Amino acid sequence: MDSSPCLWWLLILGSIVHLVQQPQLLQAHRFSFTHHPKGPFTNVTKHLHFPNFLTTSSLGTNFPQLKFLGDARVSEEKGVIQIPHSSSAQADQPTYQVGRAIYSSPIRLFDPLTLTPASFETTFSFQFTTNSIATRGGNGLAFVISPDEFTIGRPGPWLGILNDACNHYKVFAVEFDTNHDPQFGDPNDDHIGINLGAAVSFKTANLSEANISLHNSKVHRAWITYDGNHKHINIHLGLDGNPIPSKPILSSPLNLSPFLQEYMFVGFSASTGNSSQNSIHNILSWNFSSTVQASLHVPSTKICQRNVAHLVSKYSTTPHTNPPSSFLIFVALLVLSSVALLSFYFSRIKTNTSDALLFFDTKQRPMLPISPRRFTFAELYIATRRFDKAQVLATDCRGGSTSVLYKGTLVNGCQIAVKRFSTQFLSSPELRNDSAIK
Repeated sequence: MDSSPCLWWLLILGSIVHLVQQPQLLQAHRFSFTHHPKGPFTNVTKHLHFPNFLTTSSLGTNFPQLKFLGDARVSEEKGVIQIPHSSSAQADQPTYQVGRAIYSSPIRLFDPLTLTPASFETTFSFQFTTNSIATRGGNGLAFVISPDEFTIGRPGPWLGILNDACNHYKVFAVEFDTNHDPQFGDPNDDHIGINLGAAVSFKTANLSEANISLHNSKVHRAWITYDGNHKHINIHLGLDGNPIPSKPILSSPLNLSPFLQEYMFVGFSASTGNSSQNSIHNILSWNFSSTVQASLHVPSTKICQRNVAHLVSKYSTTPHTNPPSSFLIFVALLVLSSVALLSFYFSRIKTNTSDALLFFDTKQRPMLPISPRRFTFAELYIATRRFDKAQVLATDCRGGSTSVLYKGTLVNGCQIAVKRFSTQFLSSPELRNDSAIK
């Protein structure tokens, strides 16, 4: 069997497939580098600056950068954020009120590649006031970092941070609490605490030991600094207008990675309890800045070249020939494959037919007998088709005897002549005559 045409077709097809796949492999290899770059890391910083919340400021009256939930409002008269706002606190039932003031855009506070939390620092001035003569109120204010901007928790000791449904709510909070709730682990009614996804603080500081009281209606300022690389937090507290204290009121190692998503929302949450002497939590100013690592994404060179080629073809007057598309390459490969398979199929049929004819010639070609042999009557009977009249070649009727000459074909294909004699001829003297039988 000659398979050289089929082999040539297969070699040509294999070469074309290799040439087509090689650019695709190179493109895929190039894609893995251009679209998943391991570029250098850089620090991304975000700054928020609210020196006050006066409605005459450039922010306008609606403060579109802030989102207010529940009983949180901006007091146009005082230019502060109030939780609850003064009109709500003067209502008949000022108890169990809760609200949030959240920066409306998410801030990147976690790098998922290095699993490193952002470093941030925030400072804000605040004041607790009441509408009654009494100087004691509750419950408190908290600076929060939450995963969304629309969740608001329960009032009272929860400070609007969590509710009963927030079992796995990733929220970080620093609370400034003016109510003593022993069931929540509060040391007294004048303390700060760090909360990690829970209403119970894992770390607290008694403000009385630092001679600080949040009940005296004075304006205080808090400084919260978190180092994401060293995973450590420092909290300072003092009177507004004074420099930052040299010693933090609360300092602790803290890994915020389990409680941070890549993007989080920052702001404030506050609530009141069941006392008629509840506080109004006023936020007078607020600054926030964060720094997080990020990898630089290098734009794909292939995409840039494709865009340039598209613009050139769009605005150029000269004809531009595009490279063949993947569909055309696929059609060409399909046609070549079909031609190769058909060539292989017909070559096999031709070879099988030649082999069959050669086999038939070998088996069926008549072979002349090398030496005389005796044939049986059955062989002659079959060869002459039972001495059929159609096989008769000649008839001889002499001396009262009859002989008939038949045409015959043996099983191996040899043509023979068979002469059949009558019984009278076998007993006649002519049998001995050599000329009678030819």
